[in-house]
Amino acid sequence: MPQDLDKRVERSRRLLMETLLQLMSETAYSKISVANICERSGVARPTFYLHYHSKDDLLKGYIESMFIKFYEQVEDYLVRSTQADPVIAEIMFRQWSDNAGLAQLLVGNDVEALVLNEFKRYVARIMERYISAHNLSVKESARMNYVVDFIAGASFAVIVRWVREGFPVDAREMGQLYASLVRPGLLQVLLMGKL
Repeated sequence: MPQDLDKRVERSRRLLMETLLQLMSETAYSKISVANICERSGVARPTFYLHYHSKDDLLKGYIESMFIKFYEQVEDYLVRSTQADPVIAEIMFRQWSDNAGLAQLLVGNDVEALVLNEFKRYVARIMERYISAHNLSVKESARMNYVVDFIAGASFAVIVRWVREGFPVDAREMGQLYASLVRPGLLQVLLMGKL
């Protein structure tokens, strides 16, 4: 793809996402249409559909970009030790607090389920990487889905409360609390071969 075309694609995607976030700050997500996004951004609908299938797909793309940044920051900690460093949790909470405005949009009632489903996917990827990096065996992979749902559900519930309360506790303290709640049971299940 020529470089000029790459820049146009990047510009269109950025405009669409910025517009969606701006609209989300003004109105309920459920009331936003692709037509609203295109009209406000100045991006033609055919161009929108060239990159995305729906507004949900657009939002998922943004959430994916956030996860990629998070994953890049935690990769070394995931593979360094089986003792899943509490720094990973701190980084997770810091990412949410550093993007407070966006975080408040993502925990809105009409978008929370979409975000939780994406969050589950990311937790599954992190767990897979951790298991792979430490050569842990998982005898019954179907049970792993329960572990992912448990970790993602609990994590997301804590994040939502923390965001809605206005980040009353520092990200580092939240990371330590989170790690002290999750790490012992999760590590026991994974390291003792209980899956």
